[in-house]
Amino acid sequence: MAGQDILGLLSKGIPEEEWTNQDDLCDCTFQRTGDWANPYLGRTQRVRICCLFAELYEQYPHLIQEIPAYYDENTGEWESKPREWDGETDMPEAIWHRQLAVKTGMPLEDIREVYANQSPPKGTVKEKPMVQQQQVNPWELYGMKSLEAEQLQDGLNSAIDVIRALKEGDLSIDRIKIMPQGFSVLPEGEKDV
Repeated sequence: MAGQDILGLLSKGIPEEEWTNQDDLCDCTFQRTGDWANPYLGRTQRVRICCLFAELYEQYPHLIQEIPAYYDENTGEWESKPREWDGETDMPEAIWHRQLAVKTGMPLEDIREVYANQSPPKGTVKEKPMVQQQQVNPWELYGMKSLEAEQLQDGLNSAIDVIRALKEGDLSIDRIKIMPQGFSVLPEGEKDV
């Protein structure tokens, strides 16, 4: 699209084609689109940022670096060969076409025509590393479960004692304070408000 009349592509109505990143509607190496919308205005503005920048690059070539390599921040080195696809999803067609153009030196327009009936590389699902299960000492587990059971039994016995005291009249219901973790019995003469 760079070099074409971008204004000629704009319309007053709703466009038939939606511009998205990697839509392959232009020949820019890095396809970028911008999208701003406001429902209160009932308006959306889309910009083919990559094509707009291409126009600026022609006017200001001294401000642009087009580097025929990829800088790998992990290794701190430049890689001049395109990396083979290793993504988990299928390679986007627009990126595949551009990769082929770099590898073969053919124009992007020719690549689209030659590879029109072929599919980009498929994704490969990476195996998730197995989380190593921590070995549990069965006696330690038994001890923890026994302690849990004792605590539950103590709580049940306390509840039964309170119910018995209520039934026999030795305890007023006003002295029972309900809390998120259970209940408590207030001292003689105090009442729960």
